[in-house]
Amino acid sequence: MSRRKARKPRRSRPERPGDVYLQFDTAENVRVRLPGFTAVEYAAVRELAQAGNIHDPLVMKLVRAFGAVIGYDVDAHADEWADTDTIQFLRWLEFVPEDVWTGLDDVELATVEGGAS
Repeated sequence: MSRRKARKPRRSRPERPGDVYLQFDTAENVRVRLPGFTAVEYAAVRELAQAGNIHDPLVMKLVRAFGAVIGYDVDAHADEWADTDTIQFLRWLEFVPEDVWTGLDDVELATVEGGAS
């Protein structure tokens, strides 16, 4: 009888209550964790999006966190990232309802009309 200890199997990292996970309904049913982003911050970005405050640093923190997940360095391509990209990103993540006019719609309209940068 051997006295060697059996190696414990590796466990996956447990989910912590404050972590933010995004679920994408694809064939693979992809689920990703946003690094360095909390549930409180995620809720705050939702409120900022609905108010149309797309230039808040917390919004760009979300964009950078998602970029890190997919291997896109937002800061390295800052000259290519525009307000329209931020607006579409927030819509894609469904931060604003489709059937209700929000501050994000105001910002988008101003952008189309040339009133925003």
